Amino acid sequence: MHFPALSRTHVVYYTSFATDFAWFAFLFSITRWLAETGSSTWHLGLFGACASVSYAVSGPLSGWISDRFGPRRVMLTGAAATVLVLITSALWRSRPVFYAMAVACGIAVSLIYPPLIAWLTEDGQDTSRRLFLFCIAWNVGVIAAQLTSGWLYVLRPELPLLASVIPIAGIVALMWRGRPSPPEPAVLHPVAAAAAGTDHDASPRARAFVYMAWLSNAAGSLSFSLVVHLFPSLALELGISPPLHGAMLALNRLAVIGTYFLMYRFTYWRYRLWTAIAAQALAMVGLAILGFASSTPALTLGLILTALMLGYNYFASIYYSTRAFRPERKGLVSGIHEASLALGGGLGALGGGLIGAAYGVRAPYRLCVALLALFVAVQWTIYRLHVAGRTARTP
Repeated sequence: MHFPALSRTHVVYYTSFATDFAWFAFLFSITRWLAETGSSTWHLGLFGACASVSYAVSGPLSGWISDRFGPRRVMLTGAAATVLVLITSALWRSRPVFYAMAVACGIAVSLIYPPLIAWLTEDGQDTSRRLFLFCIAWNVGVIAAQLTSGWLYVLRPELPLLASVIPIAGIVALMWRGRPSPPEPAVLHPVAAAAAGTDHDASPRARAFVYMAWLSNAAGSLSFSLVVHLFPSLALELGISPPLHGAMLALNRLAVIGTYFLMYRFTYWRYRLWTAIAAQALAMVGLAILGFASSTPALTLGLILTALMLGYNYFASIYYSTRAFRPERKGLVSGIHEASLALGGGLGALGGGLIGAAYGVRAPYRLCVALLALFVAVQWTIYRLHVAGRTARTP
């Protein structure tokens, strides 16, 4: 029986879903286990930093390699390595091993995402729609992982890891088949079709917004790493069960998807600083709620407000990154975009773990409000120096 070849875009969407399903099942299962076995917030933060920093360091290198040698083999290697990490983590359970697996998983996933983003946008056509669907796909993977992991964890802590091997193995099968067919050309309105051929903006303004977006992406992931890596301690302290814990995080991701939809549907936010500042202001309110509230509804609201910033920062960063540089550098630039996300996450997990161990599980959320205000001030300075001033001098 003959099956038609999948287009490249379909392979990308499936790969993004499966990779984040595995990544967040890995994070949920191990951070919850660490919290339940008496690990401090320092240990949770160290685990998160190992995963995020290894991803941040490896991402640009992975993108550069894919630019030179092609993305498919790099992604195949990453998917196979992720399978090995998941199986090892499920069968060999100890804190030192988990630290090593965090580093290994960060490197493995970094071999998937930068080449994947570059592969999706390398022809410069219909970029906004593809990026939107890509973001939806990986967030659906996150939601599926968080919902199922909470229930599977109750049965056995290693089950979320073993279950996530199945979709990742699908990536290996797809990549092993050979290069998928090119994406079908989108049917565009004549004006949109003309714009698709010039989906590239190398102006100084575009570069300035890229740098601000990378900075805000790091700030967003710094604050959100407290939710991913340290919230298990707070959830355990407040008696929140693993299924409810997973459902709260999944609802948080629905807010991220909603943000992506609004940014795709309405483009007013592009090249405007105030929308980014508004998103970060909402996150400050959300983090303050996480720093003081105790009820489940209030904590869920705090998670949702923080998620709005995460969604805005990621979508803006990936949009500017894929537009402001030449196509032959898309792999490297995608790696830098992903590295900004992971580096902020690593610093947040490590710093938050230290502060939480010294001053209590609430302290990292409270301090992060001040850090976000500092990031906003830096972004405003970049805007005034490189965008507003240049606009004022233009006749």
